[in-house]
Amino acid sequence: MSVFITSPSRLHFTLIDMNGELGRVDGGIGVALKEPSLKIEVSAVNKEAEKTENPEEVVPVLERIRSRIEPALRGNYRVKILKKLPSHAGLGSRTQLSLSVAKAISVLENRNYHAVELAKLVGRGGTSGIGTAAFENGGFILDGGHFFRRGEHEGKNGMNNIKTGFLPSSASMVSPPPVLFQHPLPEDWFFVVAIPEVKRGAHGAEEIEIFKRCCPIEREEVERVCRILLMRILPSVLEKDIITFAESLTMLQGVGFKRIETELQHDIIKELFRFFDAHALGYGMSSFGPATYAIVEGEKRAKELADLTSEFFTERHVQALVCYSNANNNGSEVGH
Repeated sequence: MSVFITSPSRLHFTLIDMNGELGRVDGGIGVALKEPSLKIEVSAVNKEAEKTENPEEVVPVLERIRSRIEPALRGNYRVKILKKLPSHAGLGSRTQLSLSVAKAISVLENRNYHAVELAKLVGRGGTSGIGTAAFENGGFILDGGHFFRRGEHEGKNGMNNIKTGFLPSSASMVSPPPVLFQHPLPEDWFFVVAIPEVKRGAHGAEEIEIFKRCCPIEREEVERVCRILLMRILPSVLEKDIITFAESLTMLQGVGFKRIETELQHDIIKELFRFFDAHALGYGMSSFGPATYAIVEGEKRAKELADLTSEFFTERHVQALVCYSNANNNGSEVGH
């Protein structure tokens, strides 16, 4: 028997509070996208096949599941990646792959886990909860971050809800944050996504160093982010006001931790921002990039802008993946 999992990519619009003075840190907003997407097939196999036939990026995921799950797994599993998400591009590929593998195995083992339990199992969600919530239900997502107490112990053997420093998900052994708000976006809101072939977004030791060097963010910048979020972005989602929504995401590019992320980018990203400013309702960069997005209304306009964006890169002799998608408002799908 095999299980197929299709999961969305996600755009991470910004981290909210990388200051921590109020005893809470992180928090984020983002959206699940239909495309690009990830699709895997997981099958029960013998022990030798699990050891020799799994892709390199899947091996640590299986090892983590096997070491953390109780009771122990009954079977051995092979993962085939049928459709891959670009890695270290700002689309949440590692989280989606990890959750998809864990979900498929839980189905094959007749175990009923929701996405937060799966995230704890595979060690995701230590900074942002957007990927986990995108996997579960899709749509536009706001998460509430984590308790923050410098110098305290994070707890025995595992994840809890207290962070003791400014760290990315890959280095944070805390539980995924609570989802404060999750809402579908209109079907005619489209995101044109461009991923140029430049230096990949910060990850690993480089990402940890950036968090440590650049945080805490000034209180005033965090307050500005919160005001844009509360008084512009959330109402615009509920009122289906794409103009305010798009303009607000553009505003976020120059404030808070997102300002740090954009300042570290290749010059082509900054040039792409200027291009999108002239051709779209709003724009931004997802996570540490280099995935960059523009917002338009209607699929016809999205296709036109995707074509123009491809021409933008061709004229500059830069290779890039360009696609467009509306929101995935349902989350991951399980098939047999």
